[in-house]
Amino acid sequence: MIWEEATVGSVYNVALNMRQRDYEEIVALTFCENRRELAEQLARTWTEHKTTIVCGTKEHGGIAALTYIPMRKGVWNLGLFATDNFQKIHLSLTKLIINSIIPVLDNANAHRVEAQSINGYEVVHNWLKFLGLKEESVLKGYGRNKEDFINFAWIRGDNSQNVNWIRRGEIA
Repeated sequence: MIWEEATVGSVYNVALNMRQRDYEEIVALTFCENRRELAEQLARTWTEHKTTIVCGTKEHGGIAALTYIPMRKGVWNLGLFATDNFQKIHLSLTKLIINSIIPVLDNANAHRVEAQSINGYEVVHNWLKFLGLKEESVLKGYGRNKEDFINFAWIRGDNSQNVNWIRRGEIA
């Protein structure tokens, strides 16, 4: 897997070709009416942050866009969308998150990391749980067509110092 800081073009290309289920999830949180509009919006907004990367392979180009954005002091939001080639990089991307991004969030003194995902997208829910986020609440009617979303979060314990991913579903 290769990865680089996201550019407008790289995010746009991944967004335009994202998995159908990713499209359904993300478009439900916007005013966009089609893939092109959504790709343009994501390319514009996600590249405002240096903490957005595009991952892929030399053969397939960009496959996934990942962002981890500070929302306010100590609180970060995770986001990801990918093309149908995601299986080609999902293990490497997961290792990148565990070995590089979790330590960055720790060094930034994150006390909360959260992600929202549309109800029923179990593949994503299981992956978030694997990374150590816990299902926290249901956001009823959160999508523009009243879709329910699940809020996942990791919250630093009072005694936590040097946060590390320990094993499946456990950050300590």
